[in-house]
Amino acid sequence: MWIDDQVLQESHLDLCLKTWIPTEPVVVLGRSNRRGTEANRVSCEAAGVTIVKRLGGGGTVILHEQCLIVSCGLWVKDYYKNDVYFRQLNQALINVFEAHLPAVRFGQRGYSDIVLGDRKLVGTSLFRSRNYLLFQASILIDPRCDLMEAYLQYPSLEPDYRKGRSHRDFVMGLADLIRLTPSEWL
Repeated sequence: MWIDDQVLQESHLDLCLKTWIPTEPVVVLGRSNRRGTEANRVSCEAAGVTIVKRLGGGGTVILHEQCLIVSCGLWVKDYYKNDVYFRQLNQALINVFEAHLPAVRFGQRGYSDIVLGDRKLVGTSLFRSRNYLLFQASILIDPRCDLMEAYLQYPSLEPDYRKGRSHRDFVMGLADLIRLTPSEWL
């Protein structure tokens, strides 16, 4: 995926940070995901929606114009501390969100999702070489559940807190925080 490549091409830097907003829908498979299992190939092909695979793990997502993708590449010392890196990088994003929305308390659930209560707002992915880490976050501004329902299958692996819920009942976007009253956030 080109955003992977952009960060990896700058791996000579101690830290590389890139952002991207897709201009059209694209289905992105995690490293171990399969097209026929995680994506609705027939619908994607009929609509001309591209399916690509990223270097990092995690589940399959559909990126679109209402997502902000943040990619961060950095050199790390500890080989087997991916959970620590997920927590630290996710916390950095949470700190930014809470600086702008001080009444909202975001958290991390599943392996690496950023959530509000039991609703997912950000999915993250990690790719590691021995000492280089590529972290990617898909921040949902407006989740476009219509695209999720059309182009994604129900995930073959789901976090425990999803509990069988549909995309529409599982995800929310930052725009929802503007539309809802604080009592409805949780």
